[in-house]
Amino acid sequence: MKNVYLSLFFTLLGGFSLYSQNVLTEDFIFDPIDSLENLGNWYRSGINSDFNIKVVSPGLEYDGYVGSGRGNCSQIKNAGEGDVILRRFSSDITSGAAYMSLLFKVDSLPTTLTQGYCISFNPNTGGTNLNTALHIKRLSDTSFNMGVRKIGKVDFSTSTFEIHKTYLVVLKYAIYPGTSNDSSRLYVFTNGVPPVEPNIPLAGTIDGDDFTGQAFVCLSNNYAQTGMHGCDIKIDGIRVGTSWETSVLAVLTSVDNEKSIYDLKNKNFPNPFQNNTKISYQLPAKGWVKVTIYNTNGIQCAELINKIEESGTHEVEWDASNMPAGNYSCLIQFNGKAISNKLLLVK
Repeated sequence: MKNVYLSLFFTLLGGFSLYSQNVLTEDFIFDPIDSLENLGNWYRSGINSDFNIKVVSPGLEYDGYVGSGRGNCSQIKNAGEGDVILRRFSSDITSGAAYMSLLFKVDSLPTTLTQGYCISFNPNTGGTNLNTALHIKRLSDTSFNMGVRKIGKVDFSTSTFEIHKTYLVVLKYAIYPGTSNDSSRLYVFTNGVPPVEPNIPLAGTIDGDDFTGQAFVCLSNNYAQTGMHGCDIKIDGIRVGTSWETSVLAVLTSVDNEKSIYDLKNKNFPNPFQNNTKISYQLPAKGWVKVTIYNTNGIQCAELINKIEESGTHEVEWDASNMPAGNYSCLIQFNGKAISNKLLLVK
């Protein structure tokens, strides 16, 4: 039977809109590289050690979270004291609360690791005042606790977590009137994404001085500490906002910065096709693209693309010669936006 090629053209139209409550999105949409330093507004503070924070493939995945599977991920791994790198928010958070959600996985807990932190906020006053830090404490070769430190003592939860498993973690710094009463809280989820903030955190503390606000995310590779010696940790899908909705549930993501919003639009309707179809789409910037085909029961039939691509027009072919006739959907996902278009396969 003669092959009929159907060209489906999708375009992502660029526009600019301020969405001030979401102040940072990081999906590590970079090629794997030995050092994250000087990539995507990340910069090093302090000495340049032998142990960099790397970008590695693949990214972390967690069902239902907006930052799942968007790009690659950061890796914190060392055999000694490593680098500390920071990225500034698009605007400082000086009232209410700062929320940071992220995907987190520990892949190694050697005996050289006791306890320490790997990601935190840094305040708008500058310097290196790492606070609301995510701490881990080794229990065994395969298990650990998580806790949070404002600036004083660490409050560890009694919950036990496992290596090689991806968790959704939320850090919160809440600003209150008065002195020495701002709080740092930790939430950890093993599945699902809660639509509202839980009333009770996994861990929390007010121990230590307050800050006038938060302005940075900091990744620490055993910097100025010894307890994280030999760790292997992966962090991905970072979202910072002023509410649960604009961090954990954030649906607006960035391509170049937090002011870039891209809408997906389908330029034309598909026609019936036989055996093969060519799907074209246009990207406004470099980013992670995923193109999948589903049948009417919602079952995935094919994954055509799942990788980082450059800006411009791209084309991918779906060979449906072994599929039964009927209706299908083509789903294109790009940096937090998606479009689904119906396809009709005839035999």
